Amino acid sequence: MLKTAVIFQNGMVLQREKPVRIWGCGDPDTTVEVEIQAKQVSGTVDANGTWMVTLPPLLADEHQVLTVKTDNETLVLEDVAIGEVWLAGGQSNMEFCMRYEKHRDQAFSQAKDRNIRFFDIPEVAYDGQAEEFDYCRQNIWRKADSKAQLQYFSAVGYYFEKEIKEQQGVPVGIIGCNWGGTMASAWMSAKTVARVGRPFMEDWEKRLDASGGDAYWERQHGNPMNDRSNPFDPFAEAVLPRTLTNEEIQFYMEKMAANGDDFINLLTPQAFPGSLYEHMLKKAAPYTIRGFLWYQGESDDDSGHGVLYARMLTALIEDWRSLWQDAGLPFLFVQLPGFKEWLNNGIQNHYPVIRQCQAQVAQNVDHAYMCSIGDVGEALDIHPKDKKTVGHRLALLARHYVYGEDLLCEAPAVSAISREDDRITVDFVHTGKTLKITGSQVEALRIYKGVVPLDDRTDSFSHLSCELPFCARVEGTRLMIQLLEPTDGPVTVAFARTDWYSIN
Repeated sequence: MLKTAVIFQNGMVLQREKPVRIWGCGDPDTTVEVEIQAKQVSGTVDANGTWMVTLPPLLADEHQVLTVKTDNETLVLEDVAIGEVWLAGGQSNMEFCMRYEKHRDQAFSQAKDRNIRFFDIPEVAYDGQAEEFDYCRQNIWRKADSKAQLQYFSAVGYYFEKEIKEQQGVPVGIIGCNWGGTMASAWMSAKTVARVGRPFMEDWEKRLDASGGDAYWERQHGNPMNDRSNPFDPFAEAVLPRTLTNEEIQFYMEKMAANGDDFINLLTPQAFPGSLYEHMLKKAAPYTIRGFLWYQGESDDDSGHGVLYARMLTALIEDWRSLWQDAGLPFLFVQLPGFKEWLNNGIQNHYPVIRQCQAQVAQNVDHAYMCSIGDVGEALDIHPKDKKTVGHRLALLARHYVYGEDLLCEAPAVSAISREDDRITVDFVHTGKTLKITGSQVEALRIYKGVVPLDDRTDSFSHLSCELPFCARVEGTRLMIQLLEPTDGPVTVAFARTDWYSIN
């Protein structure tokens, strides 16, 4: 029987101005013809019952029909838009739905655009999971034309594509491929994890042995804990719409304990290195796209192997580009904001390590660009509710680096630093005409007596206990720092190097 892959359906968005891959399954040795915009290509179903064809580049359009046929069967896909397509991956802050976003009421009241669309890859981590639960709310191309549909969109993805559509004037689609609480190792091939992140593989192997090996997998099939079919499950409904008060947290945690739901130490299938790469990402590849969006890293801090994150993210980017057979696909990602703790868990995070690793990737990987959201984090909520700012800043990166607009899209970055006696001068790039400070003093800036070794600069600087008083002011594109007491010897200038901070 002739079929296309599930992602090809009525209401989809195809990428403009690039060769477009279409694939599916059918009877072996059958010739398949695909046609759209008067462009026609054909291919043959192979011995395994699969086929793929590549259409020549298409022109942007809002209303097209894609026809797939053999001598005996014809499939007609309608309401096909052609424009820009991006894949949005990561963990819960990328998964975070418009249903819970800070500006949702305004967005819902304006939800009338059928050419902003979203497709959500089902959250599946092992063979058979897709058949064990009802994923009817996923695997669907949705349009941002009503609250009922828009509430399912990734909030970061929606605000990104809304801005791209406004600037480019063409339909835009986002393919959501994300899962809350997952590590980068799940989104890479297991072979790559073994090569660049062996500690992650060793952790999994130890936990799997402790959970009973093969018996563990037998317990997973049909286990209600693995039902990821409802994006608005009770946990999400309780903790995502707003930051809970201490009293609400205590009530909710007691309720969880009473129900025997201890999620903390469970070994989940999505923790297996390569699991989501195999069972989710490959469902989307190699759907023709313009590039990737990525918001993840919180769980790699939890892993205890945060210092490996630069290697892991670099290798992940290579894996993803390899799947799409395009070494230059843009990879736009979000640097983690400040954060203290969530649900009163009392666990100390080491986000400065992750942030430094993310900055290294932006510096060292071609066509990888990082946006800063350090001014919209929340100290007591791992899920900041303002995703509009995040989507906007990712869109700024895309507008400049991908679509060629001449605009300021990067956060200010240090280009040089010098010291004369007790005066320190910090020069910046990406400032526009001048640096600006919101408020009366620079937040998140600390001066310490002593120096951090070059090989230890991913640390939180917490061992530098002697903090020096100072004042600071802006002069054009420079930050002028005056130490308020005579200081001999080296000093360390640290900005946003604590777990929680808010920059201004």
